[in-house]
Amino acid sequence: MSTKELTIRYLILIPGVFVLAFGIAFITKAGLGTSPISSIPYTLSLIIPAVTLGQFTILVNVAIVITEAIILWGKPGSIMDRPSGKALPWPEAVVQIALSFALGYCIDISMYLLRWFDPVSYPAQIVFVVIGCIIMAFGIYIQLAANVAMAPGDALARAIAAVTGKSYPNIRLISDASMVSASAILCLVFLHALTGVREGTVICAILTGNVIRVYKRLIPLDNAIRKLFE
Repeated sequence: MSTKELTIRYLILIPGVFVLAFGIAFITKAGLGTSPISSIPYTLSLIIPAVTLGQFTILVNVAIVITEAIILWGKPGSIMDRPSGKALPWPEAVVQIALSFALGYCIDISMYLLRWFDPVSYPAQIVFVVIGCIIMAFGIYIQLAANVAMAPGDALARAIAAVTGKSYPNIRLISDASMVSASAILCLVFLHALTGVREGTVICAILTGNVIRVYKRLIPLDNAIRKLFE
């Protein structure tokens, strides 16, 4: 991949990170839990309020990068069309860690920008959760289309999909369900209630992969980017 192509792909990736963060914040502010990808950081932020959602997002995502590296260690081929060898070389790991910090800070910024946002009625909360899922899924889709690096939570699902040969949306659904289960256990153990995992979290787990599929059909962004370099 040429320097020019790499630069353009990263320029496409950057807004994807902010869109993802804004979608996460939008869902969280709806008051019905948060997205599955942020359920563990959100639950931890409820357990330890002195640490923000964005800060816990950074910590959890760094741990996810380590997990991804273990899964891909020594696997032939690459999810990024590189020559055979380790599928997660250290430069990409460094980029993902940098994205972890970017995502964390963007989430805290988005939470600040949405500080006024406080839907009261339950129907409005449900509607805003759905809107937040649509926003978040678009951010993920932009990252998939850029095809250089992803936020660690999404990259972990993509790595598992690459190793198992299963589709990304299906693996993403399983990954989300696993994160929600872990969050639920943390809530029950430390908060004695499912405070951080609610129906909004379940809605996100069901909708996100399906919305990404719709984006791929309606907005062939990956094809458009590929044609730029033909």
